[in-house]
Amino acid sequence: MRRRLQALACLGGLAVLVFPTTPAQAPTTQDSAPIAEVSAADSLASVPDGGASAPLAKAAAASRKACRIVAAKPVIARGSIRGAVTRVGCGDRTRLRVRINKVLPGPDRTVKSGSRVVTNGRIVASVRCVRTPARYYVVGIDLNGPTAKSRSVKLSCKVAPPTENTEDSGASSVEEAVVQLTNAARARNGCKALVHDPKLHAAAERHSADMAARRYFDHESPDGRDPGDRVRAAGFAPIRTWGENIAMGQRTAADVVQGWLDSPGHRANIMNCAFTHIGVGHVASGPYWTQVFAAH
Repeated sequence: MRRRLQALACLGGLAVLVFPTTPAQAPTTQDSAPIAEVSAADSLASVPDGGASAPLAKAAAASRKACRIVAAKPVIARGSIRGAVTRVGCGDRTRLRVRINKVLPGPDRTVKSGSRVVTNGRIVASVRCVRTPARYYVVGIDLNGPTAKSRSVKLSCKVAPPTENTEDSGASSVEEAVVQLTNAARARNGCKALVHDPKLHAAAERHSADMAARRYFDHESPDGRDPGDRVRAAGFAPIRTWGENIAMGQRTAADVVQGWLDSPGHRANIMNCAFTHIGVGHVASGPYWTQVFAAH
């Protein structure tokens, strides 16, 4: 399987390639064959009423193809099990529904659901978790079209108490493993451990979900947002500096962290002692990985 890696960093207004005003994407590196140019999903097109020509029909078909929903695997956040569904690349309004299901002998049970009318956006449902471990998964339902289902994960509220370098980020065990491996590498370089920040986790998780849903692989989303835009939108402020690593195809936390460490551009982000906070987002479809660094 081809595994892809990309890195981008910004420090004091200067990007890796040292452009004077706007962050620039660092050269793409990988551990196998050269990477072909990866394009974003088909762009949306506006189709006037009554249009029956072939170009308009193709535009409508492209719009429908670009419209996707992604169900993120459930996570524990602040004593609750949280499930999120994202709708992207769509041009019509619909009722988007999210359900948190519990795996049981016989029919699975929906323990929490919610819905909202959206064009594109993200909705979240949460239910109080209990100490008895159980498996849960998230289902997303677009009343105008597709459905999505996350993989199931085993969850309980038996979590370790936070240390001085952790916060209640709502991250999965795989995402926390990436943070731990990253901090272990930084320690060998004399850098302080990064705090897994819930706002940066949200920014990273949304970008991984967006790449999976719209089938692209880039620091810049099809609508032109870069990592700095996503960090600001997640509410991490003020921002003194930020950086981002992304990857696709690695199956484990150890694989993706080692891949980043073996690449000079990615390693520079991990070993940058100016960064104080981190967010990690993982989506099993791909898999897609996003690692966001920042400092106030």
